[in-house]
Amino acid sequence: MVHLDRKALVYIAVFGTFWGLLEASLGSVLHALRIPFSGSILSALGLIILLTARTVNNVRGSSALMGLIAGTIKMLGFATIKLGPFVGIMMEGLIVEMVASGMGIGLPGFLLAGTLVGIYPIVQTVVTKSILFGANFVPVILETAQGFSDSVGLALGWWLLALYIIIHLILGLMAAATAWLIRKRIRSALERGSIPE
Repeated sequence: MVHLDRKALVYIAVFGTFWGLLEASLGSVLHALRIPFSGSILSALGLIILLTARTVNNVRGSSALMGLIAGTIKMLGFATIKLGPFVGIMMEGLIVEMVASGMGIGLPGFLLAGTLVGIYPIVQTVVTKSILFGANFVPVILETAQGFSDSVGLALGWWLLALYIIIHLILGLMAAATAWLIRKRIRSALERGSIPE
């Protein structure tokens, strides 16, 4: 683990700014086109950036700082201040920070980060909706799934709910696997001396 020096700060600024600009630009396009799971797609791309940045700049606190930079850029991209996207990006940075600091940046850490980042949008949605609509939000969703299943005579509502969760997990794990492949290529290039450390 290296220290937070000038070189480390440059990496944090570059990766954090790139992540924030990607969120602000691609995020607007995905939402305008009403692409399903657009928030989770952005989270997956953010995870690839975070884990790749941690590969080349393994500094404690760097992922959280990148989340702060990216979240601020995303928030400034709206005409009005929206805390939801800012909180989501900050939490993603904190999740990767906790995993990388606790487990290191090996394959288990990558996969755990992918799992947690994959399910976090669901957690954020449940918490946000519960605050907005009251504590009955979750029971209402479960009753809706049960009612839908009863109306068609199959457990379709529950299967759809399970599929929704599985898709989020798959996106997170695919992002982690992609970041791991990028890490292997970076390390291979460093060993060959193709890129300077």
